[in-house]
Amino acid sequence: MSRIDEILKEMEYIAHHPAQMVMKFKSETGKKAVGIAPIHCAEEVVHAAGMLPVGLWGGQTTITRATEYVQAFCCSIAKAIMELSAAGAYKHLDAIIFPETCDTFRVIPLMMRIADPLTPVIGLVLPDNRKIQAGIEYTANEYRSISKRLEEITGNKVTDESLHASIELYNKHHAAMMNFFDVAADHADVITPYWRHQVVKSSYYVLKEKHLAMVEELTAELSALPVNKGKGPRVVVTGIMTEPDQLLHLFGEFGYTFVADDLAQSSRQFRTPTPEDPDPFIRLGKRFAAFEGCSCVCDPDKLRGKIITDMVKKQQADGVVVLILKFCDPEEYDYPFIKQDLEDAGIPHLYLEIEQQMDSVEQLRTRLQAFSEMLMDR
Repeated sequence: MSRIDEILKEMEYIAHHPAQMVMKFKSETGKKAVGIAPIHCAEEVVHAAGMLPVGLWGGQTTITRATEYVQAFCCSIAKAIMELSAAGAYKHLDAIIFPETCDTFRVIPLMMRIADPLTPVIGLVLPDNRKIQAGIEYTANEYRSISKRLEEITGNKVTDESLHASIELYNKHHAAMMNFFDVAADHADVITPYWRHQVVKSSYYVLKEKHLAMVEELTAELSALPVNKGKGPRVVVTGIMTEPDQLLHLFGEFGYTFVADDLAQSSRQFRTPTPEDPDPFIRLGKRFAAFEGCSCVCDPDKLRGKIITDMVKKQQADGVVVLILKFCDPEEYDYPFIKQDLEDAGIPHLYLEIEQQMDSVEQLRTRLQAFSEMLMDR
């Protein structure tokens, strides 16, 4: 087994065993862990408090109890989080931070407190007017409030120095992830869509110091290999996520290579560096203000379509796959603007509706195969 295989297998194990990773961290360090719901929660604050930030992105679980707390027409991430909460799956977490980034997520913190009253749930309200100075200060104060709650839970004070250090670490990790994506695009024989996802998902269940070292080593090993751009279509993928795993394997079956992405679970987390400021909380507020192209934030200029077309041109991609999470209103609202921008640029795209709990991907199989053949015939 090559060193690349060893690293990917370790990342796969981490991605598929989040509870074990949390318990391992707590037993080895004696420190606490905090769940981070998607998106824009500023993991740096949790890290600066000496705790493990743990990504909560739902899961491929059977939905039985979630509809006791949320409507059946909520997105599959919200339903899966509620299902896991009601089942006590988050009992190893010492708190959960939940941003109110859409209508569904606005009610989830309250429902989680009812479903699992023993786990503190900290709500995060982010502003629509995020770019003006008042918006930046409001965002900074929200993160300050969260830091105070975390200090009460862990007993560790979040100092300016510790938060600045965490921000610098995360900036370095984010840059390393973006570099990995670029290198991976030229090694389609090794980094299939499935393995690309394992690299991303594993980042949510270990400290960023550990994941940074793994990503840098993996990227260095890949860079030493001959370039292989693959024989199938090279695409940019956009949406919230690419789960379930069956979908990722389906992309691999038809030879797709993800040359770049605009996924909330992936590069949207990494592509905006945190700028400088003497106040670390203002730094985080400025980053939120600078963030563009996300359905989960107010974007009156609708820049997401242009961001995606720029990715296509930069990577010389063959097309775009738009993955719309069923019942995700913000993503559905964005799609007409994305569609228009792609059509204006002459870029072919495929629209697919997905769910984490999909029992079958056979209908998607037909459409992905047809899109692949169409792209390869151009």
